[in-house]
Amino acid sequence: MKTALRTGIIFLMASMLVCAATSVKASVSDTLPAPVDTTAELILPPLDTLYAWAELLSPTLKGQDALIEKNTADAKRVKKILLDAVKLNAGIQYGNYGNPLITQLETGYSTGATVSFSLYQLFGYKNQVQVYNAEKKVSEFKRDELDMDLRKLITILYNNILAQRNILKIRSSADFAAYSHVKMAEKEFTEGSLEIGELSRVTEIYTKAQVDYELAVNDLKNYYMQLEQLVGVPLSSYKPQ
Repeated sequence: MKTALRTGIIFLMASMLVCAATSVKASVSDTLPAPVDTTAELILPPLDTLYAWAELLSPTLKGQDALIEKNTADAKRVKKILLDAVKLNAGIQYGNYGNPLITQLETGYSTGATVSFSLYQLFGYKNQVQVYNAEKKVSEFKRDELDMDLRKLITILYNNILAQRNILKIRSSADFAAYSHVKMAEKEFTEGSLEIGELSRVTEIYTKAQVDYELAVNDLKNYYMQLEQLVGVPLSSYKPQ
């Protein structure tokens, strides 16, 4: 009787262990899929191409170019007001008094300009032209400064992307290695040669590797997004020649 009871208990415990092993294996396989590379589509053009795009399409530089155009247009507008207000005239006077000498002396030419506003206004308009030209120079210097700053930021992000790619390769290798370890541990656990505590430890290592990999991917994509905003064009539009 005792022998039969002991046998029944042992059979029940073995069945429970098999069910537990099957359940643990299924949960690991379901919640920890194989790593997948989600950055293969991210293209990084050469630095010279990025600089050229920024020169043409950067929102920051385009705004400064518009300001330079405004200063130029303002100066031209005031100059036109001055030219329209100044009217040139020329005339010839001739007289014939029967004496060639007197006739020659009395023949003359006259040229002049008629100004339709006061000298105060004249100098005021002239000062406005000087102000607009000065503002244009300031805007041009500012554009050069923004261009240099933009190139620095592009270079920094470009190098960050290169570094992040290398980090991602390391994270990816660690991720795949941890996944392979988990699959081996599942097999050993199912065969009864590995305790459940060790399987949990290996699974935890793989979970951490996955988290590190996803964080590295997120950082890389953020760098790409920032770079696209700086140059004003999607990096995926680059076609190698």
